[in-house]
Amino acid sequence: MRDEAEQIRQVRRIFNQVVPVYDLLNRVLSLREDVRWRRFVARSLRLGAGARVLDVATGTGDLALAVAGLPQKPLVVGLDLVPAMLGPAQKKQRASGARLALLAGDGTRLPFADATFDAVTIAFGIRNIPRRVAAMAEMRRVLKPGGRLYVLEFTAPQGRLVRAMYLRYLSRLLPWLGGMVSGDQASYRYLAETILEFPAPADFRREMAQAGLITPRSHALTRGIAWVHVAEKASAPPKTGRG
Repeated sequence: MRDEAEQIRQVRRIFNQVVPVYDLLNRVLSLREDVRWRRFVARSLRLGAGARVLDVATGTGDLALAVAGLPQKPLVVGLDLVPAMLGPAQKKQRASGARLALLAGDGTRLPFADATFDAVTIAFGIRNIPRRVAAMAEMRRVLKPGGRLYVLEFTAPQGRLVRAMYLRYLSRLLPWLGGMVSGDQASYRYLAETILEFPAPADFRREMAQAGLITPRSHALTRGIAWVHVAEKASAPPKTGRG
């Protein structure tokens, strides 16, 4: 069990350090699959006109921008714990003209009123939050009734052969290549550990249910290297009048 305060300090340190090479490493280490995964999540959102979407742990804004570029043109808010990560996101937003607001903040204490957003997304960030269930309960709070939470996250694949290959990649190639580009091999060993420690899809769906979300389901991407987990905030019960 990781010490929560130490984990948060480590997350801040790692992501402050990798800002200049963050996008490059994402593309290289995933063979550009991360672009496809984020687009898949964006296209999965069921949004109406005037929709509002919150992207937690937005990083350099790739998922937030993919959502903002949908035909419905939703208003997207991207929030990240590490202010330095928002610099590249701001540049991308200015270049694209997307309806995207960016702010620094804590995903476990969201600075928004109840029932503000039609959807909440988080890509590759939930495993860096010590108290996942509490964080997802907070995300549920800011969802409108019937709104959905979409979690894109790595998980060690379940198939024997793919799992064996992926574990070797995590333990050897990821720290070496990440360290070569960023100069910090230890940070990428930590990130590999967080993937190995992340719960299997069925276990994570139980955590979503513990957070008060309903109908959790999961979809595997690229042979189970990444998964999209989706759950909903219950719709408000119909009002009944006295007759």
